[in-house]
Amino acid sequence: MTLIEYLKNERGAVSATTVSGPNGEFIRATMKNGDEFTVPVGKKSQGANLADYNVLIADDGTAIATVNNYKDGETLTL
Repeated sequence: MTLIEYLKNERGAVSATTVSGPNGEFIRATMKNGDEFTVPVGKKSQGANLADYNVLIADDGTAIATVNNYKDGETLTL
């Protein structure tokens, strides 16, 4: 899923801004009511255009913006 699809369809954001700081980049998204939330940008994906990002959802539910494409590999039932 692209970052734009995630922000708009899953989280209801109406705008997004890339923010650079001393610890790297993150995406600041704004909701229609003015509330904001952030999505971290993967270290090797920083500096890309917003339209180029995909989103990776970690096992704990955290969304991470990345320019890489991830897909599930082999699954082993333990």
